[in-house]
Amino acid sequence: MPRLYFDANASAPPHPEAVEVARRAMAEDWANPTSTHREGQRARHLLEEARRGIAESLGVAPGELVFCASATEALHLLLRGLQPALGDRPAAVFSGEHSACLNPLKDWSRVIWLPELPAECGTVVQMAANNETGILYPMPAALDAVRIKDCAQAWGKVPVDLSDCDAAVFSGHKMGGLRGAALLWMRPGLPWEPVMKGPQERRRRGGTEDLPAILGLAAATRHLTERQSANGSLGPLRDAFEAEMSSWNRDIEVIGRGLPRLPNTSCVLFRGRSGEALQVSLDLAGFAVSTGSACHSGAVKPSHAITTMGYSLDDARSVLRFSMLPEARPGEVEALVAAIKRLT
Repeated sequence: MPRLYFDANASAPPHPEAVEVARRAMAEDWANPTSTHREGQRARHLLEEARRGIAESLGVAPGELVFCASATEALHLLLRGLQPALGDRPAAVFSGEHSACLNPLKDWSRVIWLPELPAECGTVVQMAANNETGILYPMPAALDAVRIKDCAQAWGKVPVDLSDCDAAVFSGHKMGGLRGAALLWMRPGLPWEPVMKGPQERRRRGGTEDLPAILGLAAATRHLTERQSANGSLGPLRDAFEAEMSSWNRDIEVIGRGLPRLPNTSCVLFRGRSGEALQVSLDLAGFAVSTGSACHSGAVKPSHAITTMGYSLDDARSVLRFSMLPEARPGEVEALVAAIKRLT
């Protein structure tokens, strides 16, 4: 049996059009978009066309988008750029946030965990969707704070609304784009200062843009509606997968079951078992699954996204995440269920 991939939240295969567009750009449009000669200006034209297309899909102005190499970089640029103006005020953050957000906040004077939201908050950071549990979260109301939405996992899986926030970050390689291209969006007028200076990206992010990856991202964005629809159709398949495991009477718990979640994601607690050992066994059996966030793989410390929900450290060590690709089929899920039943 061919290997089956159930780790879409870590990374997903790029759309074929994204691959072809990037390949062509690497062969033909490799000039530096900052250069003033004809080749450079052709690259600049392609870069700005990509920006316009992506901005239209998000419903924002092209000039509000900054191309970055990753959502991690985008969060660092955003939070470190806001810190001089807002860092003396508390930052209210979702306790299960990714380390890409928590690390740059170490420079802030005070970080508090949502739902606590004092009036003096300078910024609020909320994941639209948690990468490990798949749980969806609304943006808290904050009258006098910069509201930041982390859309890295939500984009391409569920609708993304930017009307309730002032800035957002997006990851390309989780929605059919290529690694090397991500987005930072900011409303005009934020008290933000560039921290990676250079002439690129309207002096907001220094460094030569990765044009092939950006063009691949723009190509993937053109298929975003169909990708979101395909992901949305996974809900019943995901529910049947969880119901089957829950019926075994083996102390298995689906974290977040009954809450609004990404339709492709199951975070499952196999209480009393080693999640890492089970992940390895499934890998050997031909199934790619995750113990949680791929960025935490190999870490001794259990995932804080699980422990902040009230689960013990032992419970957190017993969790596996299953995240389906948009094209997942019932037969593939049935094969995974059979392997889990055999190994547990």
